[in-house]
Amino acid sequence: MIKSTSYLRIKDHLQRLLTTSSFALFIREWIAKPTAVGAICPSSRRLAQQIAWQVPDGDGAVVELGGGTGAVTRVLLDCGIDPKRLIVIERSAPFAEHLQRSFPKVRVICGDATRLRQLLPRNCRVDAIVSCLPLRSLPSREAAAIVAQWHDTLPENGVVVQFTYDIRPITKRTIHHADFVVRSSRIIWANLPPARIVTMHKHIEKNASAKTMAPLPFGNPVNCPD
Repeated sequence: MIKSTSYLRIKDHLQRLLTTSSFALFIREWIAKPTAVGAICPSSRRLAQQIAWQVPDGDGAVVELGGGTGAVTRVLLDCGIDPKRLIVIERSAPFAEHLQRSFPKVRVICGDATRLRQLLPRNCRVDAIVSCLPLRSLPSREAAAIVAQWHDTLPENGVVVQFTYDIRPITKRTIHHADFVVRSSRIIWANLPPARIVTMHKHIEKNASAKTMAPLPFGNPVNCPD
């Protein structure tokens, strides 16, 4: 009887974990849609911090694409982004519901990044886009459509922070748009697997060179906790 009771308690605990744990949710979504999730585990806090540190100050919206389990969302908030300023776009309904429960003060929209402009509130001014989408594993047409939405959404000098598990150097072909200029690129080896963070800005002068732009430093802002 004792063994039977212990077994039932353990079983009940595991069942609760599978329904409440963000990691368990990630595993379920990864099994169901591995290409859409595009990772083998949630982003580490180290990677999320490096992403958050690239977001510029301002009062315009910060749009996170592909919020997942909220690893990057949480660090963006920890680093001082006002919840009212943050908008998270997530295509997976289970992930979107989890995000809204976890971050009730943040606007979470369940939708596809290829329709970003339509999903955002009318007259919404966006300062930065943080993309957690696996662009390199998506069909080329879909990836190009997403980048076109970035272009339509951001003002000139608007910032895009993209991370990818494909750590090969970024080229114009992989960016999918000539108006985005790479300002910094760095591999985070501490993440599992290692990931590359690329920071770009929208610059509409086709003849402009990235060499004329000052690089964005990687560092720990004063108000961003480790």
